[in-house]
Amino acid sequence: ARSAIVRVSAGGHHGGFAVYVPEEYDGSRPWPLIVALHGGSGNGRDFLWTWVRDAKRAGYLLVAPTAVGSTWGEVDEIGLLEIVAWLRTRYRIDDGRILLTGLSDGGTFTLVYGLAHPEVFRALAPCCGVFHPVSFANGNLERARNMPIYLVHGAQDFLFPVGLAHVTRDTLIAAGARLDYRELPELSHTYPRSENPAILSWFAEVAPPHA
Repeated sequence: ARSAIVRVSAGGHHGGFAVYVPEEYDGSRPWPLIVALHGGSGNGRDFLWTWVRDAKRAGYLLVAPTAVGSTWGEVDEIGLLEIVAWLRTRYRIDDGRILLTGLSDGGTFTLVYGLAHPEVFRALAPCCGVFHPVSFANGNLERARNMPIYLVHGAQDFLFPVGLAHVTRDTLIAAGARLDYRELPELSHTYPRSENPAILSWFAEVAPPHA
């Protein structure tokens, strides 16, 4: 078997998505899944590559959806659930080990969608995003209790100043989330690929592989 990148074009409520399937994938056991959301005006085809090396090394299926519009919105929430359902029909997904992560707007909406659907997403790892006001209105804060969240932000972020990350951190801690906060002193508004292995070891602790 060889590793495959599967590309699916837009349909339903999603803007298409790219899937990475490791070479050693087989259906004899359930596989953990990383769902990675690109930043504003990005796309899943390109963003997939920020995670491929780490997914391959750690043995994860990986999907990177593309937003319907120029960035994430309400319709994409339904689309995300459709994509996970599509993957479940084709691959053996470990339902208790689905990690949602994203960059910038993708990080912001990792919190929005992830807290809205704790029955789907086991843990959240938003990078360089902010806390969206919609989460105060839709009950997300109540659902944040005990949700494992790995929050990464750059101290030099020019788009979302680090003060916003502090507000996000304090809001989530107050809501009872199981929060790990990582502030990177040198990082500006860009994807911290060096954090990927740390995110995956953290995820293995909060959602351990089955014996």
